[in-house]
Amino acid sequence: MKFFSLSLLLIYGFFTPQVNAQSIYDMLNSGERKEAIKILRNLSDTENNIDAKYILGILYNDASSINLCHIDDFCINKNLSNYQKAREIFFKLYKEHNDPRAAYALGEFYDDHWFFSKDYKSAYNYYLFSAKLGIPEAQYNVANMYELGDGVKKDLVQSVRWYLQCNVSSLCGAGKEGIDDLIAQISEEDLNYAKSLVDYNLNEVDIRITVARQIVIK
Repeated sequence: MKFFSLSLLLIYGFFTPQVNAQSIYDMLNSGERKEAIKILRNLSDTENNIDAKYILGILYNDASSINLCHIDDFCINKNLSNYQKAREIFFKLYKEHNDPRAAYALGEFYDDHWFFSKDYKSAYNYYLFSAKLGIPEAQYNVANMYELGDGVKKDLVQSVRWYLQCNVSSLCGAGKEGIDDLIAQISEEDLNYAKSLVDYNLNEVDIRITVARQIVIK
């Protein structure tokens, strides 16, 4: 089972009354959606703000779930998110800025997304890119794909390696006990090799909408 996070990021906690909004996150929480989106578009277009672009991508992706379909082009009809626009934003972020969060989002689009054609190989490549740059959800998904042979040749050593990498993060954090069944299928030498590939200094990258807290309203 893989992590699929983007479509759930904005459902809980959003649009509850807030006082004295100090960031884009506060504005979105308080229901000042049109004003927040206006600021995000301005930051994206005039200042090339990567976080603003990423947040817009998430909003396009989740528009139908969070009642944005009446704003601009966030939906392609009354209740269907504009996934094509979301993918366009994420693809530009990935190509132009090597954004691992955008790469993870693209991986989701090709990994059993109901709107787009399934392409496990592409999903694997995007997940691997973001996994190497510190996204725990991607590390878990890469491990899962190596375990099952989805989009890549089955490789239990690499599967263990990426599960262990994810376990370093706050997202997984289970330690090797959670993958004892896999470890039992490889040799001690292979386990030691898998462990040697784990980077304990890799910075964890957060894909949640809370990145919007970094954009302070001036």
